[in-house]
Amino acid sequence: MESTVQGTERKADGPTETTQLLKPTKAAPDGKATGPQLTLNLVVCGLGTGIFTLPWSTAGASCMVGVLIVAGVLALNAWTIFILIEAAEAHQAFDIGSLLSSLPGALGRVAPPAVNAVIWIGGFFCLVSYVIVIADCAGPIAGVATWKLKALTSVLVLPLCFLDQRLLSFTSTFSVLAVMLVFALMTSVFMQDHEASLPICMAGLSWGSVSMFASMMQTVVLQMCVLPMYGEMRNRSPGAFAKVVYWGFAVLFIVCASFALLGYFTFGSAVKSNVLLSLPTSRAGNLARLCAGASVVGVYPIILKPMIATLYRPGEGQESLTTHWATGSVVAGVMMASLLLSDLGKLNIFNGAVSMGVFVAVVPFLVGLST
Repeated sequence: MESTVQGTERKADGPTETTQLLKPTKAAPDGKATGPQLTLNLVVCGLGTGIFTLPWSTAGASCMVGVLIVAGVLALNAWTIFILIEAAEAHQAFDIGSLLSSLPGALGRVAPPAVNAVIWIGGFFCLVSYVIVIADCAGPIAGVATWKLKALTSVLVLPLCFLDQRLLSFTSTFSVLAVMLVFALMTSVFMQDHEASLPICMAGLSWGSVSMFASMMQTVVLQMCVLPMYGEMRNRSPGAFAKVVYWGFAVLFIVCASFALLGYFTFGSAVKSNVLLSLPTSRAGNLARLCAGASVVGVYPIILKPMIATLYRPGEGQESLTTHWATGSVVAGVMMASLLLSDLGKLNIFNGAVSMGVFVAVVPFLVGLST
């Protein structure tokens, strides 16, 4: 009798907009990561290299438009994340490829490999940008060849790539602290070296807004990351993860908007595509670069996870020899590619545009077809 009442209550609640026609499957094993730990990891995902191009993009978009773009991009991404999480819960599929395999007909066969390919390509070049930033940060201080710094970076991040979300929350803590220190040091540079005569555009519309939109998308297009996070969440539910997104994106709005404006106010329209390269070679500037490099190290394994997640089913094969070899191969490939690429601004704009088209538009639309 009790089960009948409970079943009636569930039916009375009604299906959600996203899951009304999705057939639930057998529940996957519960994860170990708590909500606060995942919130921290989500924030760190948005503190990759994209944030360092925001001052440069703001210089082309104007201050007010730049802040509005930051808010709009975060809201758009949060909405599409909620769609994916509800569908992931219904199908117990915690990577985008597995989720899209539930689509009806030919779409269920064609979409997963196509989207997985984009995850690998986009994730790969995102990791390349991380290695570039770390080398740019350490180069002026270490005084060694760039290729040596990029090789050393790859060696340092490799062990972190085998940690789960719960353990990565510890490295995420250091990344957040490092970004806070970068912000404080940039404020110090602004107070000491700021030129009052620098021209600042407070409001206006130009083609630079497109660059700002793409740069912000590169920063917070996290759809491919949130599904593996959700799969490792303790006592997971769409409602519980929604709180993770709300808190995480609130923090990201404050950080991204503040960082974009601070960098623009400090260096004006001459700010470089990687704002860290505009910092002076003073003690404060060098320390800020080192902290920025340290913060990116913590993001690297979180971005790699959705790429590796395409190689196994939920709860299976995560510790397999195949995934270990794939992890090592990706790290090595990223290092080699970073030796050929150096323009962070163009790389982030390209990656942001591709990620926006696939993960913010196409993937949520396809998931919506099954509702």
